Amino acid sequence: MQKEINQVVDTADGLVFMGLSYPPEDIGAAVGSLYRLAPGSKAGDPAVPILNTNDALRVLWASPAGQLWVGSADGHVATTAATGWAAPGGDLDYEVMNGGPAWTVSTLPRDSVKGLVPNITAIWGSGDSDVHVGTRGGHLYHWNGKAWTQTRAGDGSADQTIRTIRGHAGDDVYAVGAVDTLLHFDGQQWRNLPIPGTPGPGETLGGIALLPERAVMLCASGEGGRLLHGSAAGFTEFGRYPLPLNDVAVLGDRLLFAIWNGVAELVGRDVQVVKDNFKTAGAFEGRGRVFFTEPAAPRMQFIVHDPANAATPWTRSKF
Repeated sequence: MQKEINQVVDTADGLVFMGLSYPPEDIGAAVGSLYRLAPGSKAGDPAVPILNTNDALRVLWASPAGQLWVGSADGHVATTAATGWAAPGGDLDYEVMNGGPAWTVSTLPRDSVKGLVPNITAIWGSGDSDVHVGTRGGHLYHWNGKAWTQTRAGDGSADQTIRTIRGHAGDDVYAVGAVDTLLHFDGQQWRNLPIPGTPGPGETLGGIALLPERAVMLCASGEGGRLLHGSAAGFTEFGRYPLPLNDVAVLGDRLLFAIWNGVAELVGRDVQVVKDNFKTAGAFEGRGRVFFTEPAAPRMQFIVHDPANAATPWTRSKF
């Protein structure tokens, strides 16, 4: 079985990451498990499995209260938060291991366009009773602490698949994704925001960086890369670059990008490569550090950039 890490969250209880297992060349059949590294762990320390499932887990998020949330390609959302949902049952197996937290599971309503089970691709919230979920096809759902509702109907095509959801607050949330998908939620409804400039060939919006004063920076990838800066009031094109900007993470006053062939950083209005000796797919903000997932790695592993570690600010953790 091929194994790789696709999501990382840094919590007060330690680092948690999602590992996918799948037959070679068939990532669509992947099932997910969660692993934990204790606070203070270093490169080379073993990770402890805390959740083993037969669910097609794809996304992981930690709420501000530190509760874990996961979403699956089969329309399931599970969490360690107190939601009143039922424990996993039937053919769905969530095996808690090594003192990991207990889980409850819900199933999203079928989408209102084609009546399909939602394939979850993104999750974020301002709290455990205010959670947004994005799916393949551009659909969006919201948990208000009592029930799930579909808050946006996409066209059902891969061209509108939601890649990332992030926000400054419950009334200031952004969702981005495939072709021309830039959305804002004001606490009541989603609306489309115009994308400035001419998209590059094959352009897809991917990462959302939250900046001071409720501004955001969006990154795009395709044959090249593009940055868009702004807010719900409107966006402008910040710059175009010869690198695919797949994902972005904020580290203090720095912006770091996963660019497939390494890591780049925003310097002024330029994007400069700072590491090119490993592959990167996703960038995940931690507590004073950033984690980069490595696609198609020979084993489960990720890169950590921790500038507080002056001796070795860049390390690889393997499991």
